[in-house]
Amino acid sequence: MLMDSRLPGSEIPAVVALLGESGFLRGETLHKLLELLHIEPESARGFDGEEAKWVDIHDELATVSLFDSSQCRVAVVNNADALVKTYRAQLEKWVDRACESSLLILHVSTFPSNTKLFKLTEKNGWIVDCGLPTGGGKSKTPSEAELKKWIVAWGKQRHGLRLEAVQSKLVLEAVGLDCGLLHQELAKLALYADDKGVLSNDAIVQHVGTWRTRTMWEIADAMADGRAAEALTQLERVFAAGEHPAAVVPQISWSLRRFGVAANLLLQAKRTGRPLSAQAAIGQCFWGRDAQLAEARLRRMGLKRASQILDWLLELDLKIKGSHSQPQRAVFAIEELCIKLAS
Repeated sequence: MLMDSRLPGSEIPAVVALLGESGFLRGETLHKLLELLHIEPESARGFDGEEAKWVDIHDELATVSLFDSSQCRVAVVNNADALVKTYRAQLEKWVDRACESSLLILHVSTFPSNTKLFKLTEKNGWIVDCGLPTGGGKSKTPSEAELKKWIVAWGKQRHGLRLEAVQSKLVLEAVGLDCGLLHQELAKLALYADDKGVLSNDAIVQHVGTWRTRTMWEIADAMADGRAAEALTQLERVFAAGEHPAAVVPQISWSLRRFGVAANLLLQAKRTGRPLSAQAAIGQCFWGRDAQLAEARLRRMGLKRASQILDWLLELDLKIKGSHSQPQRAVFAIEELCIKLAS
């Protein structure tokens, strides 16, 4: 989890891999790296890893500036997984012997630790985890406790807020696991704080989250409860207010995906003969108030139907990006999912 003090130091290596899917945390890390190098963001050359060729990136890093030979050359590669797959040998060679006064930044979603490139990057550069904090070990479940600590620290550091632990929980439950949205909501809350950065609990409940954010949670809850009519009514209001269906899908999908994961964990335990209680499976996917409600919702859905949610969400995502990319057809695809989850 990103904090300004978490970067290893001011001596930047020639290669940095930013690992994780949080665009906000990657952006903040990139900003800090450039700040330490005293480089304006406009001076960093950006590349799309799915289209870029290594020869072009190499030339950008190895070519000395005509006006300032001492200036660090920076290449930022977004979606770098495709680049790593295509030019792994060239990247291994570069990471092993990178040019001085150059910085290659790779945005990667996955970076297996058993690969030569990972080991070379770990030895000669930095690997910065820009994902949500977990419970430690091999756990991939976000840690509520660590997220609440981050909200308190980030609110104080960036927005001058003095939040209590219980208040960070209110913010987290209202906004969810998107650090970018959390950052925006903390900035908004700062407008309502007193001169010491203090807010009451009532003020946080009243002001945190836009009506759209709150409505998304309500829609997801209604779908999980099988209240299709209520979910469809709320969706109609959101779309009437100008929200694009493609922006609605990720918010609803995140909430529903947890039921699919929990159901598959229970089914896998049954197939392998490994004992796993419903509470234990739910505990890996939910926390707080959501965990208290999840068991009843999962029981209503049934394991067989709940285990299909992941497939349904994948199908919805493919439709939104393909056959149902037009807003009206996208609305139909989302409504179809409501019906599938109905009582």
